[in-house]
Amino acid sequence: MKLFLSLILLGTLSLFGEPNWACSYDKAFEQAEKEHKGVMIMLSRKNCDACWYMENIVFEDDELTERIEKNFVPLYLDVHDDNIHGLTYIGTPTFYFKKSGGRTIKRLDGASNLKEFALSLDEIEKSLKK
Repeated sequence: MKLFLSLILLGTLSLFGEPNWACSYDKAFEQAEKEHKGVMIMLSRKNCDACWYMENIVFEDDELTERIEKNFVPLYLDVHDDNIHGLTYIGTPTFYFKKSGGRTIKRLDGASNLKEFALSLDEIEKSLKK
């Protein structure tokens, strides 16, 4: 019974937090065009502590996740395993915020706490609407 309840709780927790990542680069831009949104690309890699922090701490905030999904189609790309479509990075994570047509609005390098990321989104969202 405890195992059953634990599995239900785990399944419920997965409904919240972390963005609903698009399945591919092309699909992300198609969806963004259709929904009149931008694209938020997270360049990441395995065993990246700063990436883990963003995914498991910052993106677990439901309000932030809702805000991201309201304005952007989130796309997660592993710099070693996925085609990163010519995007450059110094380290991971690196975030690209793009308009649906592909123009870069802003690039953010590295991890940031919830408050800093939300403040960056303020500026980026204003640029998205221009």
